Amino acid sequence: MAAAVLLSPGAAIHRPVHEVQVVASKFLFEPAAIEVTAGEPVRLVLRSKDTVHGFSIPRLKIDVRIPKSGGDPIIVEFVAPLPGRFDVACSEFCGTGHGHMKAALISVRPLQDNN
Repeated sequence: MAAAVLLSPGAAIHRPVHEVQVVASKFLFEPAAIEVTAGEPVRLVLRSKDTVHGFSIPRLKIDVRIPKSGGDPIIVEFVAPLPGRFDVACSEFCGTGHGHMKAALISVRPLQDNN
């Protein structure tokens, strides 16, 4: 069963969802940099390639557990925050390299619409 986290639905409901597949494995996230556009709805589909991992973005109050390989994906949905870099870390001890298992969510400004 997939889990979902929904944060700040607001005005982004009418925009298409930016879906990103994220794979956790010892000791990295792929992709290591997740780029989103501020204000857009985002759906992260989180899977593990091996053991149990965590996916935590403390500044966005996101912290979920990703089951070991073969488990259902975990879905995290939110509206991309204001531009900035948001650190991602594994929040479930997964071995000796656990402390190095990091990534980043990078929120960029939307392009100006010239219409």
